[in-house]
Amino acid sequence: MDETTMGRLFVRITKFLLFQNGAAGLILPVLMVLLILHLLPVSLRAAGPQRIISLAPSLTQQLLDLGAEHVLIGVTRYRPESASSKDVIGTLTKLNFEKILSLQPDLILASKDSNRITDVERLSALGLRVSVFEGCESFACMCAEFVRLGELLGKRALAEDRVRLIRTELTGLQSSVSGRPVQRVFWQMGTDPLITANDLTYTGELIQLAGGKNIFADLQSKYPRVHIEDVIRRNPDVIILVANMDSLQGPSLWQGFTTISAVRDGRIHLLEADTVCQPTPAAFLRAYKAVLPILHPDLP
Repeated sequence: MDETTMGRLFVRITKFLLFQNGAAGLILPVLMVLLILHLLPVSLRAAGPQRIISLAPSLTQQLLDLGAEHVLIGVTRYRPESASSKDVIGTLTKLNFEKILSLQPDLILASKDSNRITDVERLSALGLRVSVFEGCESFACMCAEFVRLGELLGKRALAEDRVRLIRTELTGLQSSVSGRPVQRVFWQMGTDPLITANDLTYTGELIQLAGGKNIFADLQSKYPRVHIEDVIRRNPDVIILVANMDSLQGPSLWQGFTTISAVRDGRIHLLEADTVCQPTPAAFLRAYKAVLPILHPDLP
């Protein structure tokens, strides 16, 4: 209840009691109760979920971004470092249902593209409340789902504010690459097989917004397998290899392929997967900041 609504309620109750025979003595006690309610923390006056289990690392990170770590009680084995003290309830594909039930969650967060629908259905059949979030392939979708999560937590205003700040910063950064030469980009995920992304993914959108042209934008599959010969033929200016930091052998794959502009010019760059592969508004901005100087090394 905001201050304006509370003030109106004070006035209405006071007027009502004043015009009731013998009710004058109730005015002070009633108003004291309303005052106490008004001074209670928002979390107590309109409490959201208090025991949340997250079934996807991206949802876990967004809970942390919204300052909800105190209500997070369970996470998957792969989770952000700051959630390492939380109970582990299994992996994305192998949940420990007994553990989940023992934690007595009042809300479970699942991801449409990370969690199996059969697991979600089983959790619901057990009487648990499950909210399923979209597997976003655009920045706009990430922002909408982040605000939706904020609303579930009773933190919609905070989520909207975070999204507004991220959008503002992203727009400012975009203006810095306006009019610059477009860079042909090969976004490489792994080495065996070679996997990339087309333009119907948030990766494709990221490349475009950073002033790049995805050389495999036209492929039908969102995350297609490609061959070295395809990369040679499409001749990228830049190769961005997305991998875990223990996969540093990736750049060596291209040694000797000097007909590729990116190889000849030494423009092969490794990015940590955790930095660029989480579909959240904050992660999208971090990825954009990481890609921008790769495509435009002369930016101030």
